[in-house]
Amino acid sequence: MKKNSQGFLSMAIAYIEIGKVSSRSDSELKDTDEYANAVAYQLYHSVELFYKHMLSKKDVETRGHDISALEIEYRNLFSEERHKLEHPFDFSNLEHNPLNKSEKELTKYHLEKFKVKFMDQHLRYPSSHNTGGYSYKFEPCLFDSIKEQMLKIDAIDS
Repeated sequence: MKKNSQGFLSMAIAYIEIGKVSSRSDSELKDTDEYANAVAYQLYHSVELFYKHMLSKKDVETRGHDISALEIEYRNLFSEERHKLEHPFDFSNLEHNPLNKSEKELTKYHLEKFKVKFMDQHLRYPSSHNTGGYSYKFEPCLFDSIKEQMLKIDAIDS
């Protein structure tokens, strides 16, 4: 295991803790999209760092912030179901409501306009014609759940 691997995991857990505390905040900004996305960014970055941790355990060097690309590489090395990390930034298995006939096309248009590849940008910067495509609101229990998953997955191969 690479020396830096544990650092990635420690930082992933730190971002989860910061996100959890922030999601409980009573700030006057808590009901704004900007605040919610700043909280969501903590979880996004945590997931990114977790994938980098796991890949580093296999001596795979990683760069970039695209969770989808990291996840593909991760699943190539950790393909068993017990290694699957459930998180809200996975758009690979979107299900559409059959009652909403245009939902599939609208989703496709949205994902093309606001590329998931740049999710870190969507969450870190104010909404604009380039970055206004996503809005999240997470409860503290989600942070606990993902932290538990990460620690469980990490322990499998330790």
